[in-house]
Amino acid sequence: MRNISTTKIVENGGPTKIVAIQGRQKTVFKRTVVLKIAEHSTRTPYKTDSQGNSVEGGALNANYTTVDAVAKVCNTLGIHGYVYGRDFVWKDQGWTDDMDDAILISYDDVRILTLLGLANNNG
Repeated sequence: MRNISTTKIVENGGPTKIVAIQGRQKTVFKRTVVLKIAEHSTRTPYKTDSQGNSVEGGALNANYTTVDAVAKVCNTLGIHGYVYGRDFVWKDQGWTDDMDDAILISYDDVRILTLLGLANNNG
């Protein structure tokens, strides 16, 4: 494990303050959930021109749909006080049992499933 420092902006109607959260980077989590990407992002996977043709090229293209889904899930958990690297991590890209594109989030706290709308999932 390594030390991390996360900056969190707290707004409570008054002046905005930035709070540094000190913690340890966790590398092993007890649970992993598979989240279908299409349920978390409607963004197109690559940049396109006005006719819908891809304007991307080269080996470093990101699939924007996957990245958008990861960002939204991490943001949702962060809003509720969970810290990336301490409480959860994006483990990988994968597939659901039906072979739909998915992201894998590793975590320990089962309350994370409730926040993600999966309260009846065993994780």
